[in-house]
Amino acid sequence: MLKRPMRPFWGRVVLNDIAAPPGAGPAAAVETLQLAVLGAIAAHTRDDGRLDYARLRASSEWSLAVARAGALQAVSLGDLNGRQPRLAFWINVYNALVFHGIVAAGIRRTVWEVRGFYGRVCYRIGGFVLSADDVEHGILRGNARHGWLRRRPFGARDSRLALAVYPVDPRIHFAITCGAQSCPPVGAYRASALDQQLDLAARNFLNQAVAVDGQGRVTCSRILEWYAVDFEAAGGLGAFLARYLDAGPARDAVGGRARPCDAYRPYDWALQHEPAE
Repeated sequence: MLKRPMRPFWGRVVLNDIAAPPGAGPAAAVETLQLAVLGAIAAHTRDDGRLDYARLRASSEWSLAVARAGALQAVSLGDLNGRQPRLAFWINVYNALVFHGIVAAGIRRTVWEVRGFYGRVCYRIGGFVLSADDVEHGILRGNARHGWLRRRPFGARDSRLALAVYPVDPRIHFAITCGAQSCPPVGAYRASALDQQLDLAARNFLNQAVAVDGQGRVTCSRILEWYAVDFEAAGGLGAFLARYLDAGPARDAVGGRARPCDAYRPYDWALQHEPAE
């Protein structure tokens, strides 16, 4: 069982290639993984809110989370019947994988300490090797183009293309966390309550991330800029914000504007769970 950080990373690193007994179905397997991750975080977060990564990495709670990740190797993805179970499964996978990668790499301040972090940390799931980028852009965003080269993660002959969820639900952007301060908070998602959970995640995030500044400009999270195409495909960002913003200055300023954001705030890439010194 991994106890020490695996720095430096070279190429893709499959984090869950460990011996693991056959587990439950995919939904139960990933929910128990995400709950184990959240439990390990809670157990080693100090009273001042900082996370003691060294103690977490050496703990029984983290050993349990790593074992739960190993169980994903043997899940049958064909048992994920329907859109909601698939979305909930892959949201949980993404969140667990990103945090697992941060711990395994021994990251101290920001994920950018490991070049190409999201394309390099991987899980083996049901016979497929998938990076965080593959899960986000290839599956949850319906094989959307991303990055400087605007490439799709999966080619036409890539068997992983069958995992892609269409059409994209833009609320996923408030449920998946990239591990940074400016990302949405992490949680555990369940298919049976997914619509309500995604609505709550969107409402909570947007009412903090969209505001009117002293000059009367609508300022927004960079997430709304980076993934504008996903909001446009779902009916437009203006209509989306009007649905989720509470009554107040920001909602009034957004109105029915097609381009509601006048400015975007800098993104804080410091670790979401600030490390103990």
